[in-house]
Amino acid sequence: MTQYLNGLRVILSCALIALFSTVFQNCGEQEGADLILTNGRVYTLSWDDPATDGIPAPNAPYAADGWQPDAEAIAIRDGRIIFVGSHEEVSQLYQERKTRSIDVEGATIIPGLVDSHTHVVGLGRALTELNLVGVETEEEAVVRAVKWAKKIPTGKGIVGGGWDEGAWANRYPDI
Repeated sequence: MTQYLNGLRVILSCALIALFSTVFQNCGEQEGADLILTNGRVYTLSWDDPATDGIPAPNAPYAADGWQPDAEAIAIRDGRIIFVGSHEEVSQLYQERKTRSIDVEGATIIPGLVDSHTHVVGLGRALTELNLVGVETEEEAVVRAVKWAKKIPTGKGIVGGGWDEGAWANRYPDI
């Protein structure tokens, strides 16, 4: 369940940022934000492209110990990101009385993951359901279901999916 919640938190954070942003921009205006996201691991992806051998660009937030976020807070106004930086900067420059503030509790936030057809909720739900992808026989489906049943509380129903309807045509299980 912890894996599911952590995965869902990252997915929801990404969905939230995709919903509220199309472009990272720093408007010089000092008008307040509608929404501030704080305590995040924000990767702006605003650095140069890597070298052809895959080595990160010199201005990328990458070090010997791996990738590091390049911000921790985001200010959003009218559905657009207006500032990305530290919690202190965002609070001082864009926090107003009407500003809603959300602590994303260390979730990773990245821009531009926009998909015109996505099933984010289904992705999270799939982590809690029996996966029947690749099952070719009724027997294999039963083995997976029995194994899955050992992981859930007695009396709780099993929900699953992913089996290939076309491959099972005219021989659907009837158990």
